[in-house]
Amino acid sequence: MQDLINEIRKLIEYVGPNGTIQKEDIDKLTIKKLESIIFDLTDSLGKKEIAKALEVLKNLIYAKEPIQKILITLYNHFKKLYFVKLSLKYGKDIISSLDLKPNQTFLVSKYKMQSSYFQESELKQILQDLRNLDYNYKNGLIDLQIGLETILCKHCS
Repeated sequence: MQDLINEIRKLIEYVGPNGTIQKEDIDKLTIKKLESIIFDLTDSLGKKEIAKALEVLKNLIYAKEPIQKILITLYNHFKKLYFVKLSLKYGKDIISSLDLKPNQTFLVSKYKMQSSYFQESELKQILQDLRNLDYNYKNGLIDLQIGLETILCKHCS
């Protein structure tokens, strides 16, 4: 919560009194957490914007985000999208399927929107590709960054 307060203060100081804050200002000035950046990456992937998806990944790496953490976060995010897809298919409650806390329920619409970019089979394949990448990386068969870029390219085409 303190991080959020600090980011809001930064924006207020930037625009000064009686100023307005645009989305571009927020994107330029605030520090995003990995979880929110993964939403950006997934949006790009779902919209088949490969250049943008790769740029988001490279920016994460440039910002010294551990590549293993990126892989795990990406896997967990796609797993949630898969659960949303199944919840919608079988008429189940998304909040309980994702085990969301009361202060996280605002994420449901974002997850629903992102899951609509993909077929159930595509989500299943992405999850399998990420698991295979993890296995191959741990066995020294592939570089993790190259593997992630390959998966992004594969599913953006």
